[in-house]
Amino acid sequence: GTTGATVTPYHVRVKITNLSIRKGPGTNYGATGYIQPGIYTIVAENTGKGASKWGKLKSGAGWISLDYATKT
Repeated sequence: GTTGATVTPYHVRVKITNLSIRKGPGTNYGATGYIQPGIYTIVAENTGKGASKWGKLKSGAGWISLDYATKT
């Protein structure tokens, strides 16, 4: 499923532009848009295609590849 493992919310810094936000944890899920560089809160993690780990955005916008985000 797309729920993932709930984690204690933590912040990540995204430095790249045009990091896709996806409907689920994997490149096999459709992209819903892009995230801008900045600090975001991750509330769940999951493994999936195309990244070593995916993080669910607190905003509910979707999932991002944590390969392009650093924990703050």
